[in-house]
Amino acid sequence: MSGLGCCFWWLVLGALLGWLASWLLSRMFARTEVVAPAVAAPVRASDGIDHAAARAAGYFLTGPENLEVIEGIGPSIAHLLRSNGVNTFAKLAAMTLAGLQAILDKGGERFRLANPQTWAEQAALAVANRWADLRRLQDALDAGVRRD
Repeated sequence: MSGLGCCFWWLVLGALLGWLASWLLSRMFARTEVVAPAVAAPVRASDGIDHAAARAAGYFLTGPENLEVIEGIGPSIAHLLRSNGVNTFAKLAAMTLAGLQAILDKGGERFRLANPQTWAEQAALAVANRWADLRRLQDALDAGVRRD
């Protein structure tokens, strides 16, 4: 076999082995999401969130700590809020604008562009299980701020 043909087949074999190793590792170590059965009660007593209503409005919650549902809050800001004791929708809804801004300021320069103007309002709708109202509000927002 020529030198070029031999290298080609080694390349194909290496790619297949790499794909197989990646697939096996992802199967062994990947987190699996536990999906509640469709006949489960719509409100879980542990967090008071109506997950069925949230799903119907297009939200897929993993629990009350899923602050990324709030428009304007991404993973970094959610981590910052949780590290400052704001780890549920209820706690976020109880925060004042000044309190939220203080947490963002404490986080440093990278959080300067974040505007928490509507975060407490959005969280209050989530706590009240008014998911359709939250969806309508978020449709009128741009990065968590009302469009004028």
